[in-house]
Amino acid sequence: MKGEWKIIFTSRESTNVRQISFSRVKLITIFSIFIIVFFVSAKYSLDFIINFSHNSTIESLRKNNELLKKKLGEMNEKVADIKNTLAKIEEKDDELRMIMGLNELNADVRDVGIGGATFEYELTDEITGTDFASDLNAYMASISKLEREVKLEHNSFEELMLTYNAKQDSIRHLPALNPLINGRITSRFAKKRLHPVLKVYRKHPGIDIAAKAGAPIYAAADGIVKLARYNGGYGNCVFIDHQYGYSTRYGHMQKILVRQGQRVKRGDKIGLVGKTGIATAPHLHYEVIYKGKNVNPKYYYFDDEELNRLVVESRQ
Repeated sequence: MKGEWKIIFTSRESTNVRQISFSRVKLITIFSIFIIVFFVSAKYSLDFIINFSHNSTIESLRKNNELLKKKLGEMNEKVADIKNTLAKIEEKDDELRMIMGLNELNADVRDVGIGGATFEYELTDEITGTDFASDLNAYMASISKLEREVKLEHNSFEELMLTYNAKQDSIRHLPALNPLINGRITSRFAKKRLHPVLKVYRKHPGIDIAAKAGAPIYAAADGIVKLARYNGGYGNCVFIDHQYGYSTRYGHMQKILVRQGQRVKRGDKIGLVGKTGIATAPHLHYEVIYKGKNVNPKYYYFDDEELNRLVVESRQ
């Protein structure tokens, strides 16, 4: 028939032959149905794949969000721990400053959270729509503040160490040792006294400590010997510069055991008790000078024989 299409099926041996006839309309209809079914199936398959992929992505994001929330919680705990530790450090810092004689850092200096970097606009642009964006923002700001606080404490401790080292050095140079362990004060520091030899009233700029001739005399503090020779009425005399404005003078020595320019430590033996110069009996004339003015030595040395002995023994 005109307008018909035939499909012939035959076996390999050509003994069985079948044929199917299609009209053009029927063939177009079947082809159209096939195309429609194909595209509908393809659409649903694609939708299934897309939905599956989308659901997988959502599930992955959900797990990531849960993990991120957990990590943010841990970060929050760590930030809290750091803040507590820093608060204890600040408390110790104030305590040390009080001991060192430094001013405490006031609240305005401590409050370093004002200013600094802000992360808000960057984070909101990158993680818009998430529940934890504001939390993350707050954590980042806290960490930034903590960084500045730690830097502040670091600078404070550097200042403390410098002050500590300076004080340790100044303590070593403070004339705190009694230069005669077994001596007895026979004449005190006075603006006016009757001189035992000259028999006139004059200032006594130090103290006289009586002891047996030949008793050892010790440096009251670390310093440099500026004078070690016979010096008029002082007789054999040693003058030591201790820095920080302090110096000491030791007079009437029987023998000088140090030389000019020599560095001495507190407790070093510098001479022997005698009565050279203007003196009537063996004794040590001892002066403490601070910033060019004579001051009363009793306000500087420890009047404790055992303590002084321990200092001297540590230098042997």
